[in-house]
Formats: sequence, C-alpha cells, structure tokens
Amino acid sequence: MVSPLSFDMLRWLDEPARARFAAATTRRRAVAGETIYIQGDAGTEMYRIERGSVRLSVLRRDGREVVLLFFQPGDCFGGSSLVDGGPRPQTAQAITDVELSVLGKTAFQALRRTCPGFDDALLRLLSAQLRAATAQYADSSLDSLRARVLARILVSARSFGAAAEGGVRLTLRLSQAELAMMVGASRQHVNKALKAIEADGLIAIEYGNILVRDVAGIERLLDADCRGGDRVRPTMR
Repeated sequence: MVSPLSFDMLRWLDEPARARFAAATTRRRAVAGETIYIQGDAGTEMYRIERGSVRLSVLRRDGREVVLLFFQPGDCFGGSSLVDGGPRPQTAQAITDVELSVLGKTAFQALRRTCPGFDDALLRLLSAQLRAATAQYADSSLDSLRARVLARILVSARSFGAAAEGGVRLTLRLSQAELAMMVGASRQHVNKALKAIEADGLIAIEYGNILVRDVAGIERLLDADCRGGDRVRPTMR
C-alpha cells in the first residue's frame, strides 16, 4: 500500500503555534505556470499552499530537467534555504492557480526563537522531504522504467486522485512529458511503457492526463517488479 506523505508542518504544531504561524504569514497568489522561485535564487521565504498545486524540479546545465515532487494544499516548502542560508536547490512552479501563505525570513527566525515546537515541526518537515527524495532516487537508480512509471502513477493517484467513472482520475493533470521528467526517461520511452500498461487494462491514457482503471492491479504489478529486483517497495509521495 502506498500512503501519501503529508508535508504540512502545521500538523506537528499545537493550536497556539498554528495561530502564531498564520499571524506571521501574508497571502500571495500565483497563476498556473508562474514561477514561485528559481533554482539558485537566494531563499528569503517559505510557503504553505492554501489552494492549488506546485511542482518542484531541478534543471541541469545541459537543459535536462527532473521533477522531484508535486505539492498540494497544506504542504509547506522552501524552508531549507532559510535554515542553511544557501541558494534555492530547486525551482518551484505553480501547476494550477495557487494561493500561498508566505512566511518571510525575519518572521521565520522569530518563530524559531520564540515558538515552542516550531523547530521540531521544521525538522519533521525536512525529514519527510528527505525521505521522499531518497525514495525517488532509489527508484530511479534501481527500478525498471515500467516500475518507475507504475510507482509515479500510483503515488499521483493516491495524492491527487478522485473517483470517476471507470476508475480514479488524477485531479492534477499529468502529461507524458511531466511523467518523463519524474522518472528520468525520454518521453518516447515513457509513452511506450504507458501503452503497455494501458494494454494490460490498468490505465486509460487521456489528453494530458491518466485514468487509473485498476489501482490494485498496479500495486500487484509493482510489487512483482520490486520482488524481481529484490527490493522492498517503499512508502512514498
């Protein structure tokens, strides 16, 4: 069973601390496709998504890009640069129109000094994000392309799926190009893998999206692939 991993640090704060967090933030909106911050920028803010979806990606100098994570309402991100003072390690982009709670650097530092539990919640958040990144790295290094595609479809269905006629439809539109960036393969190879999975009756490929017809079947096939590679399939986002 794949369980979505929450990146909402407020779930580790008590009610007074949540109120202080909310009071210290400002609201900001971004339209679909808008960049929230760019890899290499100085980090002066962290964010909590109130509405919409955001993707985190890394761009190499040769132009190749890999999508690391999708964030959804409640998720917090952008805190690592405020902790270590380093530049942004990724680019954050709005997938849909989004509304963000924005915590500036000064308010962030004040909460760390004066708010009991804030540092613990921050550590838990960074640990959760590290676990997700570690799982994705292991998948891309050790799993077959089919297993990587299956895993990302399953995780997306768990995190962004809604019941629909014939199965589970992703509420977050997932194109083949984005899926290719998530699994570290060419769009052509991902298309071939998707066609084979569709032929097995597990998914239906739609324009810019995927309908998951058989979640249990995908789980069984992914388990079989992991057993074949002598790996334990991890819980991941």
